[in-house]
Amino acid sequence: MKMDRISRALELPPGCLAGAARFEMHGNREVIVEGCRSILQYDESAIRINMGKMIACFLGRGLNIKCLTPDSLVVEGFITSIEFVT
Repeated sequence: MKMDRISRALELPPGCLAGAARFEMHGNREVIVEGCRSILQYDESAIRINMGKMIACFLGRGLNIKCLTPDSLVVEGFITSIEFVT
């Protein structure tokens, strides 16, 4: 509850301070993901990412991880869909 009040006071998006994942999409060619914990699957047609309370799966063609840091990554390629599993 305290984090919710701080988030509202600072006019931040919901979940921003709670460690929630954040996605920034650039069309269907690139997605920046912040808040990832591990990579579960990595091939040309699917990239699955563990994000704590959920798993995100990027499906498409020619997918690859362009940049990887301890808590974020950039997926690029032709992204046809994104699935979330809780």
